[in-house]
Amino acid sequence: MFEPMKIGRITATDISVAYIKGIASPDLINEVKQRLQRIDIDGILESGYLEEFIEDNPYSPFPQIMHTERPDRVAAALLQGRIAIFTDGTPFVLIVPAEFTSFLTAPEDYYERFLVGTAIRWIRMVAFAISLVLPSIYIAVTTFHVEMIPTRLLISITSYRQGLPFPTLMEAFMMELTFEILREAGVRLPRSIGQAVSIVGALVIGQAAVQAGIVSPLMVIIVAFTGIASFAFPSYNLGISIRLLRFPLMLLAGLLGLFGMMFGIILISIHVAGLRSLGVPYLSSLAPLHLTDLKDVLVRAPWWAMDERPAGISKINRRRQALNLKPAPPPIKNGKKRGGIR
Repeated sequence: MFEPMKIGRITATDISVAYIKGIASPDLINEVKQRLQRIDIDGILESGYLEEFIEDNPYSPFPQIMHTERPDRVAAALLQGRIAIFTDGTPFVLIVPAEFTSFLTAPEDYYERFLVGTAIRWIRMVAFAISLVLPSIYIAVTTFHVEMIPTRLLISITSYRQGLPFPTLMEAFMMELTFEILREAGVRLPRSIGQAVSIVGALVIGQAAVQAGIVSPLMVIIVAFTGIASFAFPSYNLGISIRLLRFPLMLLAGLLGLFGMMFGIILISIHVAGLRSLGVPYLSSLAPLHLTDLKDVLVRAPWWAMDERPAGISKINRRRQALNLKPAPPPIKNGKKRGGIR
């Protein structure tokens, strides 16, 4: 179903709310339409305008609405019982509701065999943890908890840090800020040279900073590894959120060590647990816990095992395939396999 509407006093932008009748929850459909109908603005030029008007918590750094320009991702979301919002003039489509785990999944997870998809998903989760806390751990350990570092590694770190003018916290802030500036500059430059400028610029500036005695080589490695891990996210807006949260965690780690870092992680966890996306808990499938949904959260189960739609999304038609679809070899009869190629 495609339900059209116009939003914008001057632009009268065409908006279309898409869902599959009989799968999407009627309450969710009504909630989306009510939030869109209350928008009263001169013009809507892009789907990002709508996102800020209909999200549940506008002050949260975490994205609560997914936007994509991939038709396969939109089709898969509709089959799960989600709703897609099309905006005239932009290729980006909004998908609601969106849980935290959906930002860590990619369509390619379902196009490979489930063992490969699960391994890639675990790698992505490890990259998420590295991108969020690796600089903070380095700052906390080298500043307050040096007894946790093996002796040989501690001697190496100490030798590299001799003569440096800045403490570890200031050193990390300088390198992270430099990396973010280079990444943003690479986005604004022409595509043919943008990536080369950002990568080469980071290498040149990092090497020059080490030779000038401003930062240690290990800090350059930490920042570079963190930046690479942040590119592993399928969702760009989640990557931006993690990059923003990294700085307050670094500050807490520089002031209070691992205790400050853990305090920051606890605050983030409490905030995420209280978020909602169009009324659906942001940690749906994990909190509240739905055991059947874990087949597509921590792992990517084979398709023949995922016979139900997400419990937090679909309320009226959860069954999406027949039972007992697990493949098996043909039975053996009289010492020979039945069927097959002869």
